Amino acid sequence: MEYDLPKALCGVPVGRSTIEPLFPPGKELTDVGGELADGQDRSSCSYLVDGNGALSFSDQRYQEKLTVRDVLMKTVPDSQAKEITVVSSGRIAVYRGHVVGVADCSGLPSDVDGEEAQSYAITVGIGKPKTWQEAQTKLTQFMKKFLPAAAKAEGC
Repeated sequence: MEYDLPKALCGVPVGRSTIEPLFPPGKELTDVGGELADGQDRSSCSYLVDGNGALSFSDQRYQEKLTVRDVLMKTVPDSQAKEITVVSSGRIAVYRGHVVGVADCSGLPSDVDGEEAQSYAITVGIGKPKTWQEAQTKLTQFMKKFLPAAAKAEGC
């Protein structure tokens, strides 16, 4: 790895040991998009290594109290639904190179109507891993550390 790892992912502070396993070797790291903690009900950003997708992030606040399975029913194509594995007390799930985490949230509006948010969800996708199993293990470990920091940065 010839590039410097960021000290924050999409505006969320993280330690090097948390993110290093997710980034592939390469020469140049480019970030695209904004920050997750931007006060919007939906946000996204991504990272490219040598012009290829390495990591993608998207988050959303919801008015209703949701489990990770509820969020996945809204966002994952039916063709991939059978590949979902729920871990970490039902708050984190993985499927084909993605991990989704859900945290409780309150206080911030979740939409233009100003309804209070009850849940915060973040999805992280990884570029082209060597194996899906290896990617799922890395993504699960990452989300266990990143979800609380991302939810806090988002005001939850």
